Amino acid sequence: MIEIGLKNLEKYYGANHVLKGVTFEIMQGERIGLLGKNGAGKTTLFKILAGVEGIDGGSKMVRKGATVGLLDQIPDFPESYTVYDVLYSAFDDLMKIHNQMKELEKIMEKAVTDAVLRRYGNLQQLFEAKDGYSIEGNINRICIGLKIDNDMASREFNKLSGGEKTRIMLGRLMLEKPDILLLDEPTNHLDLSSIEWLENFFSEYKGTAIIISHDRYFLDKVVNRIVEIVDGKAELYEGNYSYYVKEKQQRYEIQLAKYNEEQKKIKQLEEAAKRMHEWAKIADNGAMHKRAFSIEKRIERMEKTDKPVSERSINGGFSQCDFSSKDVVLAKGLKKYYGDKKVIENLDLLIRKNENVAILGDNGSGKSTLIKIITGEVKPDGGTIKLGDSMRFAYLPQIVTFDNPKLSILETVIQELNMQEGPARSLMAKYKFKQEDVHKTVENLSGGEKSRLRLCIMMQKDVNLLILDEPTNHLDIVSREWLESALEDFSGTLVFVSHDRYFINKFASRICEMVDGNIEDYYGDYEYYKERKAIKQEQKESLPVKKEKVKREKGEKPNKKEDDSYKKLEELENLINSLEEKLKDINISMENSGDDYEALSSLYDEKTTIEEELDTLYEQWVSLNDI
Repeated sequence: MIEIGLKNLEKYYGANHVLKGVTFEIMQGERIGLLGKNGAGKTTLFKILAGVEGIDGGSKMVRKGATVGLLDQIPDFPESYTVYDVLYSAFDDLMKIHNQMKELEKIMEKAVTDAVLRRYGNLQQLFEAKDGYSIEGNINRICIGLKIDNDMASREFNKLSGGEKTRIMLGRLMLEKPDILLLDEPTNHLDLSSIEWLENFFSEYKGTAIIISHDRYFLDKVVNRIVEIVDGKAELYEGNYSYYVKEKQQRYEIQLAKYNEEQKKIKQLEEAAKRMHEWAKIADNGAMHKRAFSIEKRIERMEKTDKPVSERSINGGFSQCDFSSKDVVLAKGLKKYYGDKKVIENLDLLIRKNENVAILGDNGSGKSTLIKIITGEVKPDGGTIKLGDSMRFAYLPQIVTFDNPKLSILETVIQELNMQEGPARSLMAKYKFKQEDVHKTVENLSGGEKSRLRLCIMMQKDVNLLILDEPTNHLDIVSREWLESALEDFSGTLVFVSHDRYFINKFASRICEMVDGNIEDYYGDYEYYKERKAIKQEQKESLPVKKEKVKREKGEKPNKKEDDSYKKLEELENLINSLEEKLKDINISMENSGDDYEALSSLYDEKTTIEEELDTLYEQWVSLNDI
């Protein structure tokens, strides 16, 4: 079934013709990646699909009755609203039903009538059908997945940072479960484990999703079709991001070959017409002139292929110097505290020559702090940190700043690199700063432009160690690919923090994960790291039972504590299974009770009691598994 249909869609902003006949269809349940350069019209298209913006031509069709959810602007909530209040607001309709049920319960405490019973029964069935009894469970799952802890959930929503608000709104949107999800950079404010949780969410989500993202790994995992907005029109690719990259290159090569062949033919015909005109003049032959004009008319009538445009790459790489030291970074017993909070505790780290080290970990785990200690920007509270002999490093921080933000791009380059204006302009052109751009003041640049300018300056300096903190954060896909191309030619040592798994997988030869203020090492790429993490988690979850099972199979006598834990675990699992089966039977009975208020009330009380008992049993089960 068609979920969305666009035909010759047009959109203007004043004289700016943004969308120039966008045409495509999206089927129900599809996952679409929406790509395009900055300013191509992706966000405009989202707003049109959400009904926030109108259209100036063509047609838009959204399946009748389909609900659309847009992750874009942050709506206004009352000042007193906590994060929990915002998340619960996803269930406003259900809460209205619940409040009506509460009012009827008060009435029934005084007097019970058939009309009230019927009304209550209908509301209860509707509440159950809409999964009303799972509201808290659903909110808890979202909070766990998006790392919204109790402290954050209790804070006032209006006092959160922009990134935190976006994360909460993403959670609220997923709780609403609209038929069509429109997500603009949904992974921007998430750490790796939350991004992976979001990918798993999409594996279960039944609706349609359209996603704008620079996260190529995420696009590979989630989407099954790519729509790219190019010069105001839609180009379609039937696959994920990796398929799109290959297919786009093939299309470019085919179009270029066709264009070159046509140009060759046109040139031959033009030369023939030119010669014929010359001969006609010499021979004073009108008929020959006519044949020449006929050839020229033929050229005009020919269907001509547009010359394909390939994104101009940035022509620049890192200047490098060699060094003799095998040990690049040596840290012993590092400690760092912020007030009472332990960030780094007794951390040891040795980075060797030519290693590519990715430092990973949850938000707040100390990744950026470790990077800043290595660069000398932050002093440790204990331990030692030493860089190898002859080390010269360049550092790209997460938030790029310049000493003189009032200077223009050109003035900044001239000052930082001690260059003349002519060479500085030539350098800027290589790094995609157009002639009119070089006079922009640095303070008015976007995050991506600031990163690109800082990288440009870094690349001109002789370095043998690159330290990058979220280097792809503010870069579009084209700029990310340029950075990767430049790094491929860098022969020194690379240390970086990143959430960009595509980037990590491409460059990391070793992954250092920050856990509880220390480092766990994985000598391999991101895929290897994921495999080892999954194995570790599986072993951790099943260790108590496995230890006991092995002892029993070997005929060894377990100690009393292990034996008691094993028996208790078996008893708990049997009891949990029994209660869960009973809960299923109660749910079926409630659905079949109709307007029988007494039966419904009794079943509901029994269901509540069992659910509370199950919560207690699950806590005991988790506690036993952690022994």
